[in-house]
Amino acid sequence: MKLSADKINETSPYWVIPLDEKSFRFRTDNGVVYVVGFYADNIFSINDAYHFYISNANHQHGPNDPKVLATVIAVIEEFFRQEPMVMLYICDPRDHRQAARNRLYLRWFNDYINSSDFRLYSESVMYKSVDYYAGLIMRKDNPYYDDVVATFHRIAEMLPSLMVSPKSE
Repeated sequence: MKLSADKINETSPYWVIPLDEKSFRFRTDNGVVYVVGFYADNIFSINDAYHFYISNANHQHGPNDPKVLATVIAVIEEFFRQEPMVMLYICDPRDHRQAARNRLYLRWFNDYINSSDFRLYSESVMYKSVDYYAGLIMRKDNPYYDDVVATFHRIAEMLPSLMVSPKSE
């Protein structure tokens, strides 16, 4: 998979700079630097599935900026211009804001993605008193649609038993 920065920059309000074939960096008007991109799935074992990530690279916070969302949507649209792909996300629980992140993904999907062409599935998994949120977004015309959805739900159910705690020393 190779995403085109040129295609993304046709619609993105912030100029994205490619870091590699699947990730990009952009700076907001307020100096916040974001890195967005995809990495191949090795958790759900779904063919042509990639995890989406977004990170605040310089850990600065600015005011609510709708151009950030528009830039992220431009990147995601370029991802879905590829062959039938599957986008996965796992909400980072380290700062205990994973539920808010999941709600954000759901809101972005409902407000900005053409839901007549795409479907989103979200799962919550409890492990050691922490809720982990994962989601799957894919085009409805994916030829493996039913298999992908079934695999996602099956793995999500199994995740607590697959998670291993670090050994205490």
